[in-house]
Amino acid sequence: MQITEFLNVFLEIYTVGCAFILIFLIGQIVLLMYRIDREMLKAKLFLNEAVLERTWMYISIAGAAFALNVVVKFITNLTVWGAGLSKYYMYEITQIIFLASFIVAVHSWYVFINSFSRPKKQ
Repeated sequence: MQITEFLNVFLEIYTVGCAFILIFLIGQIVLLMYRIDREMLKAKLFLNEAVLERTWMYISIAGAAFALNVVVKFITNLTVWGAGLSKYYMYEITQIIFLASFIVAVHSWYVFINSFSRPKKQ
């Protein structure tokens, strides 16, 4: 019983921490987008395929974890296999994987944009 309560508290704190990180990184990206040259962004993105590949990979992992999370929640709540599946904490694990991979994807994009941000020439 105590491990379930600990896991629930940990997951809530982890989720809130991830939300703050995502809000901060996405806010920074939005602010940087106003200060960079769009043509330079397009050119560097075209020349640097690794950024697109990494972003695509992390977003794909996040999407798969999200889909698995929904399926696990459905199975846990509405089927007879739910009790057996819930003891493996699959719902919590998929939520952690989703948030971690989404943060890594946003951070990768932030590092890419921040690497060449200079004030726009007016």
